[in-house]
Amino acid sequence: MNHREGATASFAVKVYDYQWATTFGMSPEQASAELARDGFDTILIRNGIDPLPNSGVDQSAYLAAAGGKPLPSDRAWTDALKGAGLHVLQTTALFFDPELVDRFPDARPVDATGALSTGFDWYLGVCPTHEGYLETKIARLVRVVDELEPDGLFLSFTRFPGFWENWVPDYVFTLSDQFCFCDRCRNRFADENGISLPAGNLAAQADVILRDFAAEWHAWRAAVIHQAIARIREAVSVGRPGFPIMLNTLPFPQSDYVGMDVRRTVAAQDLAMLSDVVDRFELMTYLQILHRPNSWLELAVSEARALAPHQQMLCTLQVAPLYTDGVHAGRGRAAQISAEEMGAAARAALAAGADGLVFYHWTDFLEDEAQGGHKRAVLREIASA
Repeated sequence: MNHREGATASFAVKVYDYQWATTFGMSPEQASAELARDGFDTILIRNGIDPLPNSGVDQSAYLAAAGGKPLPSDRAWTDALKGAGLHVLQTTALFFDPELVDRFPDARPVDATGALSTGFDWYLGVCPTHEGYLETKIARLVRVVDELEPDGLFLSFTRFPGFWENWVPDYVFTLSDQFCFCDRCRNRFADENGISLPAGNLAAQADVILRDFAAEWHAWRAAVIHQAIARIREAVSVGRPGFPIMLNTLPFPQSDYVGMDVRRTVAAQDLAMLSDVVDRFELMTYLQILHRPNSWLELAVSEARALAPHQQMLCTLQVAPLYTDGVHAGRGRAAQISAEEMGAAARAALAAGADGLVFYHWTDFLEDEAQGGHKRAVLREIASA
């Protein structure tokens, strides 16, 4: 099965740094023209109103090397991209913002053992039921849309906590992967479902919830995520009916991990439920990180499509390898991604039925080309096919 018959595949790319300016010396207009020449139609970018925390894209090293060179403004970058005929999505890391958690320390999530999350590596999740945190994020996104006038929003980290990058095929899920069991979540769940939890400590109540009320718990958490997205969409759609939303989602088929359906039961992303508030789903099919073969894409796309048949499904693919050393070593990940491997994955995703591709990220293409590689050439060949 190929991507939808008669439809043109979308080609998107994440541009979450400014190395196109600092390292490669491009103006916003030059970078926009190059992105269009690469065959992209949609560009996912960051902004200073609701800044993305450092994660896989570390801003500090190249900015320091740039010696304080001024960066283009968010509006200038957006306008240049639009001027080149590109669709611009502003990105938010909705439930990942360590600086905001410092302002709202009770937004730090609690796992099913009763432990307060300390995060993993660069990642620290957020409890999605914290009203002050969510209100702050929504207010920022209204400003982003009002001041920068993007064509849509890309919601990333919109889930209950979990470092999905660790979920290689032999990953074993434990109670420490189950969130959030803070007092606020347990009380809301019990109140909204008419459940009386037994007296006892947090871990004992979590055990009762997961043992006796698992179906209600999973449905309630999925509804929390749905409500958060619905509130964002309503807030940014004032004066802009139907403002487009693209959602970053876990890629795992329901059948992975012996049918655990971890996208829903761990991350609380229910694609069927979310389909009335999301226009496009991004499946994070980072094959090298997840140590999955190209053949896995067919199952990932088909199962997602069955859950939300009317929404577009885009697969994200890596340009360069990640998480191969330090705390991430020893998980069987490939140390390299060749241009041919990248191209084969792209073709496999489209053949599996994806409506388009999202590449992570543009700087990797530029660096590969500067080193004599041909990943950009492969990209252009696929985009023009």
